[in-house]
Amino acid sequence: MNVDPGDGGVLEKRNIAPRIPAGYCEHAPPPDLAGHVLCFWTRVADASTQGDRIHRILPDGCVDIVLEFGAASAGVLQVTNAIGVGTMTRPLVISGDMPDYYIGVRFRPGHALSALGVPAAELTDENIEYASISREPSADLDALSRLASNEERLAAVVALVRRRLIDAAHVPLSVRAAVQRITVANGNLRVASLADDIGITRQQLARQFGTHVGITPKTFARVMRAQAALARADAARAAYPRDIDWSAIALDLGYYDQPHFIDDFKALTGMTPSKWSG
Repeated sequence: MNVDPGDGGVLEKRNIAPRIPAGYCEHAPPPDLAGHVLCFWTRVADASTQGDRIHRILPDGCVDIVLEFGAASAGVLQVTNAIGVGTMTRPLVISGDMPDYYIGVRFRPGHALSALGVPAAELTDENIEYASISREPSADLDALSRLASNEERLAAVVALVRRRLIDAAHVPLSVRAAVQRITVANGNLRVASLADDIGITRQQLARQFGTHVGITPKTFARVMRAQAALARADAARAAYPRDIDWSAIALDLGYYDQPHFIDDFKALTGMTPSKWSG
């Protein structure tokens, strides 16, 4: 990747929202990072993130770098925790109060090794301390802790990611092609023939997915199909308030029967479809 760190200020001002709103918000990456980064995201503490609440984080085929900020003695936000989050195969449920502020970087599927510098399969369903994936972790986090506003913190994280990706590991074309095919098909395709279609052996594709994605092509397809089901349910709920037709969604996404759909959905969300929409 050909990245010029010197143009960071212009790109950050043009692409990052001028104000960070309360709650959860996703921010499009600058053009030079868009091939690697799906989005930057922030979560500012508000009434929806505090108290006896449950926050459910679902598998999406991606890895993240997550930075937590809390108030220091003088009321200034400082980094209190920083981790790399591996590809997930099951939901993560968090309860209780959330930190004052989060900044996250969600990398595109297939870019796990580029993002974290560790073979992706080593971190599946696991976290790793930022100190283990950065050359100068103290300098990175201290610089973020000295900033005065959430907008400055987000812009600094964008610049940090840009620097990390200058020497990022190459993502094989076969991984890119397989990820794209599975994503475009919403996971509804014959995974057994995928390797032949892109011109490598199944064993090679499995090894490459272990290194760069963190899960098998079959599991990635399951995740993409469940994500598609959730997106269609959200669209249906937004269009008109009525019971969601989960059977129609399952049929449209190629599940061979309703129990198969329910089993997959529950494995990846922790809930049945009816409970999810209830």
